[in-house]
Amino acid sequence: MTNISEEIAVDNSFNIIDILLIDHAYLKECIAVLTNDYANKNEKIFYARTFLDTLKKHSESEEKTVYESLSEMDELRMLILEGEAEHGMAKFKYEKLIPRLAKMKVLDDVTEAEIKVLAELVEHHIDDEETELFPKMRYNLDQGILNEIGFQFMILRQFTPQDLKDYPELQGQLYQQNFTEPKRSRKNIYQWSGNFVRKVNRYISSLVAQAPSLKNHIH
Repeated sequence: MTNISEEIAVDNSFNIIDILLIDHAYLKECIAVLTNDYANKNEKIFYARTFLDTLKKHSESEEKTVYESLSEMDELRMLILEGEAEHGMAKFKYEKLIPRLAKMKVLDDVTEAEIKVLAELVEHHIDDEETELFPKMRYNLDQGILNEIGFQFMILRQFTPQDLKDYPELQGQLYQQNFTEPKRSRKNIYQWSGNFVRKVNRYISSLVAQAPSLKNHIH
């Protein structure tokens, strides 16, 4: 029987960068509405709720997979620290806004302004990741590691089939049954854990030991 981790490592549909871009695409769609001063308030309150929900799930999952496992890699460390700081600022806002919006039927001006500011912060954060962090991840990390990080992110993120409606191949990969053993799914077999983070940490330590010159690369 093939080891589940080995199968995931060679499945490029789980590349973490491509997976993160799924959420980024939807967050950008929300941001376009939330930062538009002329958008209808009913439309804005709908997008605000889904924006905050997606942002919370995305941020928490990214921190436990991407940030926690890669934070000690010299080439990525400062970008991850900056990302963590931006996540902290966003969390402070969305934890206050989520319960407020749950009780709100009409979007008031103060809440609309706060959501717009948060949306602009997230827009800046997404741009930094896509133009700086992601290219360095692609350059410095083995494809198998990127795949494993991506799968672990998906387990924590708990994408639904609806979330992945525009990605049928990925939806099939994640939710297919009879994987490795009858009546078992990948989600049941391979849960996220600290062992995953330690594995990536060991990989990074080995990478640096084998090629110390990587520390001097400027990308």
